Amino acid sequence: MAYNTKLADKVRTYISNIHGLEIEEKQMFGGLAFMVNGKM
Repeated sequence: MAYNTKLADKVRTYISNIHGLEIEEKQMFGGLAFMVNGKM
């Protein structure tokens, strides 16, 4: 894994607690990108 899974879990938890956002995760360039409302 090229990214810190614990940090990704923290970011995922933080973003999921904000209502009204469309969130998608994508693996990109050996890492993980969080798309919020279609933007990186």
